[in-house]
Amino acid sequence: MPAPTRFSLLVAAYPTITAALLFAFRRLQYQYPILDRIITHQTQARLFQHNAAAGLAITAPTTNAAAQYTAQISQSATGASGASMATNNFQYSISPSYHAKDRHLVARKYSGSVAANSGKRTTRPASGEDSFFFNKIRESESVALGVIDGVGGWNEIGVDATDFSHSLAEAMAELTAKLSTDTSAKSDESNSIVSKFSFPPLVLLDAAYNAIRNSGKVKAGGSTACVGVAHGNGTLQAANLGDSGFFIFRDGKIHYMSIPQTHYFNAPYQLAIIPQKIIEQNARYGGKNFDDKPSDANLSTHKLKHGDVVLFCTDGVLDNLLPSDCLRIVNEEMISQGNWIVDRRSGDIQASGERQYSGVDSLAKRLVSAAFKASIDPKTDGPFAMEAQRQMKVLYKGGKPDDITALVMFVHQHIGGKTQEKL
Repeated sequence: MPAPTRFSLLVAAYPTITAALLFAFRRLQYQYPILDRIITHQTQARLFQHNAAAGLAITAPTTNAAAQYTAQISQSATGASGASMATNNFQYSISPSYHAKDRHLVARKYSGSVAANSGKRTTRPASGEDSFFFNKIRESESVALGVIDGVGGWNEIGVDATDFSHSLAEAMAELTAKLSTDTSAKSDESNSIVSKFSFPPLVLLDAAYNAIRNSGKVKAGGSTACVGVAHGNGTLQAANLGDSGFFIFRDGKIHYMSIPQTHYFNAPYQLAIIPQKIIEQNARYGGKNFDDKPSDANLSTHKLKHGDVVLFCTDGVLDNLLPSDCLRIVNEEMISQGNWIVDRRSGDIQASGERQYSGVDSLAKRLVSAAFKASIDPKTDGPFAMEAQRQMKVLYKGGKPDDITALVMFVHQHIGGKTQEKL
């Protein structure tokens, strides 16, 4: 038998070398969390170019990162006018689901009037560095909700990365009691939030951020945030800062999908509290401080419709599931529950108005469960792996382990005590 050549030895050792490189990169990912912040905006941007087949209705943010924008959805309600819209009664069913790394999957169902977080640390959900909130806004039919993703890199310097994200969520849940959606209200009322902004989600995010900064209880940390306010007239306003995001699913299609915000490839926008010592250290060694402001968030306004499904989620979902994966799960769940119906002739999907919708909790849990399974799949490349290979030119296979959080909201419209199929 001839002696093995260098080439044959290399071929024989290839599986071992590949496994070793993958293991090394996985360790590097956790040792240097900046690699853990790779986002999928490039993948999503490419998907936008093919939006016709998926039914997307996308309004892209301005290229000026510091500027705000409002994306008005051009599709108007059938037979609705500005006067009648005010009398339309929209209601919302909301369910959170989350999976922290090394924890069991949790799904809980609440009404839109229940706060997820009460502000006490002992009641914080076991969602890892992710957090969330939702609560009914005082004296209104409006509901505020949002997801917050703590920046894990703070753990590397001894800072609890969960403290900032959970504190921000708790502050927003509490401040909904002071948030006014009435633009004619006096800004100096003692029980109202005094803000230089008028866009409700931005008011809430700004007030909560300032509250935790001024309290002194959170010494350091940072997070991204995606916050929305759904009004009783069917309008959804959203403020998205960073690489969390939200979808609007309508009639079996993706009606809207937010676009992540980044400074550059692996650096998402983030709110932060940075100690002076770290600022000085970064200045000395050429480090970068990411200290974005609530006003840097992308702002958008959308007209909701009876039967819509709204999904707010952290990058634990977006880095492991493609938009088409999310759409498939939503369609299957909504049709199986009888919430959406399929026209036998055309195959078109439309909202059912025959009964109150059910299954919001099962849909939230299924989305998070699918994202978790994808995150631990070592063979099937998800959005994170695709971007790592394309942008960083590294060998990365499979999913991306991360904290995963989803808030699912069902949209119901009631006119004269009955659920209506269309506006």
